[in-house]
Amino acid sequence: MNATAVVPPQVPTNPLSQLRLIPRIETYPKLLDFAQTHSGKVAIWSVFVAGLIYFLRSTRDWLPVAIALLLISVLPRYRWMLVALSTLVITGLQSGSLTFVAAPAFGAVLFCCARRWPDSEFGRKPVRYLLLGCTLLLVVCSALPRGPAQSRSTLLLAWNAAGLAVTYMWFVGYALMDRSSKPSKDLPLEVGSWWPFWGSTTTPFPKGAAYLRRIEAQNAEQFAVTQLKGVKLLAWAIALELLFRAWIFVFHGYFHIPWAAEALTRSVQRQPFSWYVCWASQILAFFELIFRFAIFGHRCIACCRFAGFNALRNTYRPLSSRTVNEFFNRFYFYFKELLVDFFFYPVFFRYFKRHPRLRLVTATFAAAAFGNMFFHFTRDYWIIQRVGLVNAVINFQVFAFYCVALATALSISQLRKRKAPHTGLLRGRILPSAWVLFVYCILGVFGATTREYPLTEHFRFLGHMFGLNW
Repeated sequence: MNATAVVPPQVPTNPLSQLRLIPRIETYPKLLDFAQTHSGKVAIWSVFVAGLIYFLRSTRDWLPVAIALLLISVLPRYRWMLVALSTLVITGLQSGSLTFVAAPAFGAVLFCCARRWPDSEFGRKPVRYLLLGCTLLLVVCSALPRGPAQSRSTLLLAWNAAGLAVTYMWFVGYALMDRSSKPSKDLPLEVGSWWPFWGSTTTPFPKGAAYLRRIEAQNAEQFAVTQLKGVKLLAWAIALELLFRAWIFVFHGYFHIPWAAEALTRSVQRQPFSWYVCWASQILAFFELIFRFAIFGHRCIACCRFAGFNALRNTYRPLSSRTVNEFFNRFYFYFKELLVDFFFYPVFFRYFKRHPRLRLVTATFAAAAFGNMFFHFTRDYWIIQRVGLVNAVINFQVFAFYCVALATALSISQLRKRKAPHTGLLRGRILPSAWVLFVYCILGVFGATTREYPLTEHFRFLGHMFGLNW
């Protein structure tokens, strides 16, 4: 599990390999010069907003983001202050209340305490106390009695607080992790990167203010290049969205191949589809998951780039992966980074230093197994609220198995002795990619986070895919 995306060396083969669906407009000198003028900034901003409206159809959604990007474009010297203000304003508009301020305010208190008393117990291990505190909050909320209306209102308030804490947990965690770095000295700017206005999930897109400082455009030319890259990435997101719509129409509409969830449900009802139909649904689900993550990630990172931060893509050519580990790096980059930063590195740099292989496997399981489970279990706090802590743990058995299986596959992929990659198309590209597809299709049988059926039903479905029925 590497800390950076694995990018295989590019070997030029023929002129056709240099053809691009979307040209490298950031390398055109005249366009680059035009993008640095005020009229050019407005023109490029207009093009970008037109693409943004394709995804954010409501004026309430796209207009605040468009205004923020325009202000940042024409006033780049105030970029960080505009990012902070835009994040607070847009988050407030989207939430419809000021309750969201509670979590950033409490996170700011933790950040200040960690910097003010660095030698205290909390100051030395602030991230550990943050994760433990959020976990304890969920446990306490699940233990509160469900009584009369007055008690239910108190219970709802407690769960709202827990939801805010979990939502901002990883953003605050990155701030605490960067508390000693020079870029994090300005607290308002640090808070402005928590759930930034360009969009994110509970996984920060990208990670932390200190990281944003490192990838920030330093002059007018870099800013123009970064904005043009943002336009390109948004165009890619639109192209993928159109292709995804056609994909659904052809495979699920015309050929009537069932969705993976439907195929699993039919298996549970003891009316399964044919084994080859189940395989088709799983293979389609694999590609559809890539589509969804790439489209959403491209849109968010495109806005981030247009704001002047040359962030890496969240999903970068995952189908070119030759190993299971490489696909994990390429598919959901910022989630992989989260697991590496919060779980892999703390274990890797502390335990089994004299046993390199055991050290690597232990750190991989700490991240891909335990960290993965912890992230999704706390993220879906509403399930704990609905069914209780014990039942939520029981219902988590399928995804827990998935995490252990994923960590095992990643460990094997890392420990395998690497041979010189084949240069041929079949043995160098097709067969390794097919193997990665096969492994992740098998893992995908257990990767659903809906938690509707027990683990035995997922194994039953997997057995049916191989012609084994019981």
